[in-house]
Amino acid sequence: MAACYAKLKPEWLLRGWTDIPWALVNWKNGDYRRLKKDGFYVAQSCDGKTDLGSMAFLPGHIALLNKFIAEGIAEECRAGDMPEPCQEYRQAANPMLRGIHWAITGRCNLNCRYCFMEAPSGRYGHPGQEAIRGLINQFERANVHQVSLTGGEPLLCEDLPWIIGELTAKRIRLTEIVTNGTLLTTGLLDSIKRMGQRPVFKISFDGVGVHDIIRGTRGTEALVTGSIRRILAAGFTVAVTTTVDRDNLGSLAETYGLMKELGAPVWLIGRPQATGNWCGGPTALSTEAMAEACLDLQRRWLADGRPFYIMLERFFGGGPDVRTGPRDGGQELIGPESYECQAVREKPYLLPDGRLLPCAGYTGTALQEKMPNLLQRALSEVWSDSPLRSLAEMRKREVLDQNPECAGCGMFSSCGAGCRAYALTETGSLLARDPVACAVWKGGYRKRFMETAEIATPATAGNQ
Repeated sequence: MAACYAKLKPEWLLRGWTDIPWALVNWKNGDYRRLKKDGFYVAQSCDGKTDLGSMAFLPGHIALLNKFIAEGIAEECRAGDMPEPCQEYRQAANPMLRGIHWAITGRCNLNCRYCFMEAPSGRYGHPGQEAIRGLINQFERANVHQVSLTGGEPLLCEDLPWIIGELTAKRIRLTEIVTNGTLLTTGLLDSIKRMGQRPVFKISFDGVGVHDIIRGTRGTEALVTGSIRRILAAGFTVAVTTTVDRDNLGSLAETYGLMKELGAPVWLIGRPQATGNWCGGPTALSTEAMAEACLDLQRRWLADGRPFYIMLERFFGGGPDVRTGPRDGGQELIGPESYECQAVREKPYLLPDGRLLPCAGYTGTALQEKMPNLLQRALSEVWSDSPLRSLAEMRKREVLDQNPECAGCGMFSSCGAGCRAYALTETGSLLARDPVACAVWKGGYRKRFMETAEIATPATAGNQ
């Protein structure tokens, strides 16, 4: 066979961890491929200097090479035309960690009544550039390949463009920027685009005519709607989040109309969690009141032909291509050996002060002080052995052992006794049943939303 050389395409990285020794990661779009020994051998040989036509490569290896080329992972090249050094194989000294949800500042320019970080007090600090650089280096060493940025208000961080540049230089994908939308500029959008990043912008908007009340700051509503239009015009995706209590419940219908007018592709609606600034009170909504409001939205959304993806708290989620409500919560059926939370295994939450939590829902809880701090211990170390790792390894059987009634209720395979963060903030016990999940499932609300969605058949929905 004639000499043959190939190299990985620029977006593909060869990575490994202690539990997954070989994988290909596409840092541009998040694609991820586990490899077997032969696949790794061929991928590592796509280095522009190894002759894949030599006798060291059997027909099976050539078939794998052709598969990589057909799938856009590798390409033929001239001898010596090598990929970038950052694409070369690197194994981390920790189990696989896909991403980090990173609060880069505790500061905020608004005063939202339900803020879990108690902004704008800045309680969790505002790290300097040296600390930020150290954290990004830790992400690289742990082979983290996705990061999302939040706050506080991340656009208050004067180092934001530099942070995005550092992530890009290390081939870490920026998946999301969570912002209140009041400080967004066309210049920042252009800068992010030039760096080759395409994050989703998750924008908080709490209702037509009432947004300023919920946010505790006048004049923000027009700024936010303007930012949504600007982001969409720049070609980025927007996910609008609306947090609901009694003061803005009545605005949901008008806000739905605005989402259609703006062309927002995603609308996420829910009640606040009882942590940080939010402790319930007279404006808190019952599950029944929230469900009735969401049912009205669901019916209108169905009648309109499912114009965008919508998430109605834990009741229902669906989009233009989803024709029925989820039967089992949109996930595989849960059993005693299921992991307690897949989210913490894939994307834990990093506070500005370096504390690494299972998710943002644990902020300010008693569990927070038991979690590791990345300014004191390395990410590779804490992701291998720490109280956080113990939570990531927790199985549903541990919850069942403490709540034997869950095994007999008939709904555990779908609800899994709910969320541990909500169990902790609602009851004070990490292993208790999540009362919000119980109200949603045992109250029959999930079934009602599913049945409502199934009434609208594809033909009916398409004609309305």
